Formats: sequence, C-alpha cells, structure tokens
Amino acid sequence: MSKSHLLKYLLISPNLPVGGFCYSEGMESFLHNKNLKDSNSVKELIISELKIGQIRLDAKLLLEFFNIFNEINYGKNLKINLQKLLSLDKWILSSKDSIQMREQQTQMAKSLFDLTKEFGFEYKYENNRKSSWPLAWSWACYCFEIPKIEMVENFFYAWSANQLSAALRIIPIGSTKAQLIQRDLLAIISKVSKEIMEKEIQDIYFGNIGLSMAQQNHNDLYTKLFRN
Repeated sequence: MSKSHLLKYLLISPNLPVGGFCYSEGMESFLHNKNLKDSNSVKELIISELKIGQIRLDAKLLLEFFNIFNEINYGKNLKINLQKLLSLDKWILSSKDSIQMREQQTQMAKSLFDLTKEFGFEYKYENNRKSSWPLAWSWACYCFEIPKIEMVENFFYAWSANQLSAALRIIPIGSTKAQLIQRDLLAIISKVSKEIMEKEIQDIYFGNIGLSMAQQNHNDLYTKLFRN
C-alpha cells in the first residue's frame, strides 16, 4: 500500500480538525421547516446536492487547482498560472450565496493549510487573505501525491460524512442509519466523481436553490448542538 493511499485518510478522519467541523450547511433550516423528518429525507438531501448542488463545482476546481500546481512545479507558464490560481480561488469563494458559507470555506481552508504545513508542505504560492476550501484540499492532495480520482471521491465522501455527522446531532437519525446512508452513497459518489473528471468546467451545472436559501437562514452554519 502506497504512502499516498494512507495519507488520504488524514483528510477524511473525523478525529482531526478538518473532519471535525460538523457544519450543517442549511440542514437546521430544513429541520425547522419540518422538511427533514427521518433518515430517508437526510439521504435525499445529500443525494440532491451531489447531483445538482454547488459541491460539484467545488470538486471540479480541485482538478483545476491540481493541474495548475503541476504546471507550476514544472515551470510552465508561471506568471499566467499564478494569476489563474488566485483568480479561480476568488471566483469559487464569491460564488457562495451566503457570507456564512464563505466563512465556513475559509475557516476549513486555514485549518487544512496549517495541517499540511505541519506535515512539511507549506503553501508556497501567493494566496488570497482568505482562501477557499477546494484550494486547500487540492494542495494537500497534490503534496500527498493522491491520484486525481481519489482526490475527488474523498472530497465528496468527506463532505457527505460531515453532513451525516451533523444529522446525527440535530435530528437525530442514529449512528447505524448514518452508516447505512453512507454505504448507499458510495455508488453515487463514484458515479458523480467520474462525471466531474470527464466534464469541462463550463459544463458543470448546479442549481440547488432551496439549499442556498436554507443556508442564508443560518446565523452560523456550525451545528448548534455540536457547539453546545
């Protein structure tokens, strides 16, 4: 088993700061409106986001950032690639519909950059004062030499596991149900990951307006029960 294969588990471990944020991302708003009643409704919410949500664009940016890191490493189009890196990072943050989502992204990115720095991979390029989560995730995967398809799959897996962790606290659905949902999501995560790999960035569509509106109803996307 390669070192990179083992290192990827650091990114999805719930015991590390990155995996332990437990953001609900609008789930509490759905619960308040009685749109989340059981494990099936939680599962459908996550599937909907994987199929038509903005998480798809985030995943595509992982690949864009990864390719830029690779070109810079080999000295290709240095100035253009550095500008593109900054531009895409600003773009993905500005595409978030609420300030809460942007703050979530930057907080998670900072923690991951701190983690990779401790592992000996300090981010060495100019970055925005507050960087995006996809930029930090892609940088970690590039440094750990994780294959692209695994990078995307792990990203979707970590996000869905985070949502289930929040659901455990606010509904609750029970740990066994959460594990069953995670198992059922694996095939969808694999399918969506391959789709993202094959599409151009301009062909990635998303339109989960309901979730965006739910997120704006949060004063703080951090799960209230988790904070308490």
